[in-house]
Amino acid sequence: MYNTLIAEFDSRLRIQEYAFAYRLYELKYGSEAGRGWKAAVFGGAGAIVLYALAKEQFDFGRFPAASVIILICLYMLTYYLFLVPKKARLYGEHIYKSSRLLSKPQHCKIYRDFLEMENEYESIKRYYTEVTDCIETERAFILMGGVEKPLLVISKKQMSPQQQTAVSEHFQKEMTKRCRKRS
Repeated sequence: MYNTLIAEFDSRLRIQEYAFAYRLYELKYGSEAGRGWKAAVFGGAGAIVLYALAKEQFDFGRFPAASVIILICLYMLTYYLFLVPKKARLYGEHIYKSSRLLSKPQHCKIYRDFLEMENEYESIKRYYTEVTDCIETERAFILMGGVEKPLLVISKKQMSPQQQTAVSEHFQKEMTKRCRKRS
């Protein structure tokens, strides 16, 4: 049947769910995308400098810039592996707190070809062809992509287990290569 209703439920997004989703979105599509290879470059550079120092019996007099290079590499490694994700999560919390729409209860309808989310102030219709990435966590479904509102988070808190299973199976079927589970 054309555009059959898969599930219909009310949802209310929590700050932790949105902050986690925003962190994933920012690290994949935001300004800090590719942080893994950036950290690997600094880790590799630090390892090369350490290797060169080891060959010289850690004589810093022969290689005076080594300590500065190692410190810079350690800082950048820490920055990309620990500080960037924390910064993204904190910014997601800031967005949630400053937005009046994210904390509003919303009514969700999941259809075969699209989903609709609406609250008293806005209505969003997202076709699955617009979704570039779909991540299912224990707490929420995170849909990324689209021009307007590129991050949609559907909380599982008020969904029944049957609805969670139906929506999960539907997203896996409709967005085969773009949907994955994450714990």
